[in-house]
Amino acid sequence: AAGMMVPAGRLCWALLCGALSLCGLRAAPRRPDSLYVWIDARQARLLIGFEEDVLIVSEGRMAPFTHDFRRAQRRMPAVPVRIRALNFTWQATGRTEYFYEFLSLRSLDKGIMADPTINIPLLGTVPHKASVVQIGFPCLGKQDGVAAFEVNVIIMNSEGNIILQTPQNAIFFKTCQQAECPGGCRNGGFCNERHVCECPDGFYGPHCEKALCSPHCMNGGLCITPGLCICPPGFYGINCDKANCTTTCFNGGTCFYLGKCICPSGYEGDQCEISE
Repeated sequence: AAGMMVPAGRLCWALLCGALSLCGLRAAPRRPDSLYVWIDARQARLLIGFEEDVLIVSEGRMAPFTHDFRRAQRRMPAVPVRIRALNFTWQATGRTEYFYEFLSLRSLDKGIMADPTINIPLLGTVPHKASVVQIGFPCLGKQDGVAAFEVNVIIMNSEGNIILQTPQNAIFFKTCQQAECPGGCRNGGFCNERHVCECPDGFYGPHCEKALCSPHCMNGGLCITPGLCICPPGFYGINCDKANCTTTCFNGGTCFYLGKCICPSGYEGDQCEISE
């Protein structure tokens, strides 16, 4: 029935992390000249499995959940991998003006997740028409892990008094995984629906990290991009097939490496200087 409390265990999923991250009741009739923040039924279904509006701020007041926020925070699971953003809806009813300011959107684990994002200006007026505030969690795809982050927001009345505020030092968490192709795709490759890197012409390997050289690199050369070999000391050429010789080969001998000659039939020696 309308007005019943949402079971605490299920409600925690709705409170993972948002600008206010509070507990609430199912939606009730809106009163004039007040402030409401809620999770709409569609978002609630993704988070807690049933389609009901879940009130976070009702009649301008935070839910009782926040009275012992630190204890409740310890029970909050991290935002799961599949959730890339959370939508909150808010509305100022009547003619009363409310102002908001996001004081902090900060990731504490920049190697896992960038700073949270929002789809509205950092400072503004709470709209009188129900509007969505979306908080995004930009995982970087570089490593697996759980990122800690802050979302700190205040709401003020027309006199400039703070009436609502994210609990002080509130830290939330987001689970991130590597790119769908673990390790990522390099050199312009992309991850397909089978979670396998598809490589552009000239590259291959699980991450498109290897380059194709045709003809292949000789004499220990390393192919770094298609058609480009890095040659070891003493060799040069497109595929390292030529030698930098520092010696002279006599009697028609051919230098093939530093100080080494390939001698024609009938000659021998380091420089082919000895007749057989």
